[in-house]
Amino acid sequence: MLPTRHGIIFSIALLAMLLIAVNYNNSLAYVMTFTLASTVLVSMLYTHRNLEGLCLSYGTCSAVFAGNTLSYTLILSNRSKRDRYDIGIDIKGDQSRRRDFSASDILSIECSTRVRKRGWHSLPMVQVNTRYPLGLLFSWSKPTGLDRKTLVYPKPAEWQGFPSRVTGNSPKPVLRKNSHDDYSGLRKFRKGDPPQHIDWKAYARGKGLYSKEFVGGEMPEMTFHWDDTHGDKEHRISLLTRWVIEAGAQGISFGLDLPGHKLFPSNDERHLTECLKVLALF
Repeated sequence: MLPTRHGIIFSIALLAMLLIAVNYNNSLAYVMTFTLASTVLVSMLYTHRNLEGLCLSYGTCSAVFAGNTLSYTLILSNRSKRDRYDIGIDIKGDQSRRRDFSASDILSIECSTRVRKRGWHSLPMVQVNTRYPLGLLFSWSKPTGLDRKTLVYPKPAEWQGFPSRVTGNSPKPVLRKNSHDDYSGLRKFRKGDPPQHIDWKAYARGKGLYSKEFVGGEMPEMTFHWDDTHGDKEHRISLLTRWVIEAGAQGISFGLDLPGHKLFPSNDERHLTECLKVLALF
């Protein structure tokens, strides 16, 4: 706990009042000086209690690609029966977030930070502080790192088309399509199914989400190899990231073949996330 700028000015004024009281042996000046000094001493207790018992944690944290802004939620919980005033949240020197909140309240604060490199990214250290009640004293917690990390995917390269070398039943990358003429039945909805394949009539009847299945049509598979790329390591990873994203968006079954890592072709969202994770940590 340290004095604020106003606290320093107040302390100088108290010292001047004490010197005047001693010099003139003025009882009223003594009473005023020690009364104000006692007020400061009592406020130290309230300043400390204003932080006592606060609980800090992280909430949701969205996935992001390198070079973009990472958004996350900071949760501050007041588990006591006392109201809290002038609570400041210091993140990387930014003390603009100041809040009051009532007893047993939970405060969610939306935060963001720019990430530049792929891989695991540790969220910034957080410090909680207060100047309550008089603004003369500044109390703070230790910088808290909540051991929360989030995975940052590689920055995708500019789209330049798929590589010419692919594997599967097609000599070149073709949009994966199923024939809509040969309807084969219904199956339970899986995340990533196209909206146009959902049986909305069954859903309206309260039977749940089902997707229509079709047979026939072109179903190529593509495997993206490390040797399909060129340039330095980061550029090659960026190219692979772009191909993986585009293949997933077009519904193409794709695989990934890196030195020491091989993922067999698939086309669901879980497979896309796994490929991006491998590229982020490669």
